[in-house]
Amino acid sequence: MDTKLEEFLNVMGEAERAGGRVLHELTELAKSLVLRELLKKVGHDEGYYASELAAHVRRLGGAPSNKTGDFVEKVRAVGDFRAKLELLNRGQRWVIRKIEEQLPSIADAELNAFLVVMAKGHHVNIGALDDALKEGLA
Repeated sequence: MDTKLEEFLNVMGEAERAGGRVLHELTELAKSLVLRELLKKVGHDEGYYASELAAHVRRLGGAPSNKTGDFVEKVRAVGDFRAKLELLNRGQRWVIRKIEEQLPSIADAELNAFLVVMAKGHHVNIGALDDALKEGLA
């Protein structure tokens, strides 16, 4: 497996694990039941993406990382709940940007298709969380 691709996929997996942990913590803090359900759904997506990224690394002959990115501590350092959610969406946008930067260089069709779907899923989740923020659920 190409070292740069393995590193990219592992960084993405670490980011997804961090996002999942953040979402678990934010779900516990959410006052709105609607927001709580939304955060659980987005957290589920993060777990799915992390698992699939690791599976692709293995399939392509690499060694998947089991680390969690430092994003968890960044969100914990923010005092305001709404600001934590806004930072979460900035993190989601970062993941999309990194995927879009790498897609043209990814020749493996299966991995490329997965990353396209993963980026689209992040777009959907960002939109849903933006809507929740506009509706005052946070």
